Amino acid sequence: MQPQMKGYLDLVHQGKNDWWRYALGIVAILFSWLILGWMVYALVVMVGGGGLLLEFIAINFSIIMMLVGLMVAVKLIHRRPLTTLITGDGNIAWARIARAALVWSVIGLAMVLVEHLLYPGRYYLSFSAERFLPFAAVALVLTPLQTATEELVFRGYLMQGLGLIVKRPVVIAVLSAVIFALPHLFNPEVQKHGAALLGASYFVIGLLLAGITLRDGRLELAIGVHAANNLMLVLVANYEGSVLESESIFTARELDPAYSLVTLSIGALLFFGWFFGWRRALSP
Repeated sequence: MQPQMKGYLDLVHQGKNDWWRYALGIVAILFSWLILGWMVYALVVMVGGGGLLLEFIAINFSIIMMLVGLMVAVKLIHRRPLTTLITGDGNIAWARIARAALVWSVIGLAMVLVEHLLYPGRYYLSFSAERFLPFAAVALVLTPLQTATEELVFRGYLMQGLGLIVKRPVVIAVLSAVIFALPHLFNPEVQKHGAALLGASYFVIGLLLAGITLRDGRLELAIGVHAANNLMLVLVANYEGSVLESESIFTARELDPAYSLVTLSIGALLFFGWFFGWRRALSP
């Protein structure tokens, strides 16, 4: 195991790790997310009439409530600083988050452009300044919080916890990617297009996020990639039937699961190679 991988996984030992603490911590996270968070979302849906912006706020609020449960788990149950889910030195590398977001945004824009060239007419201009500007203001605040929360839970809390019982980083990364993909299988696009290709896409992005976290020994790269990925989706190029409906500049008439899987896989290799070397990214 490389020193940075071991160093990141060993941060779990800064807290108390009895089995019952993890059981209680997971309950706290799930209760805050699925009960408290989704109560607000369900209320918005039942009342109706709130419009796309209010629904977007509600669905993001449900994820951000996960952060409340995570804080209870880490600080009160495990008795460790929340920053140990990110790094061991206590200093968050904001520039590394920004760099990862920039690189992934460039890759994402390139993939959208290629898709447009291969399938003319798939994307149409859906931009409306009156709707886009207030939506973008909200998305630029909520989306990074939502994606950072998911990274703290899936790549931080769960992956470090898995390190207590699994010693091989590859297995930890795969398990983390599987756990990350599972809740996404309830997204509406999965019901329409099937779980095979979309499930594989969620697994690929989860594996990338786990891999770069373990390879870097820090969580900032994954935070940047996830934030850029979702902001690109909700603000630049979304698709009809998306779980995150938004006022994006462009909208695809349909989601192409096969194209998404192929381009995500290529994008993951490009990103990993950019930060850690092409030979390592392309090696089996």
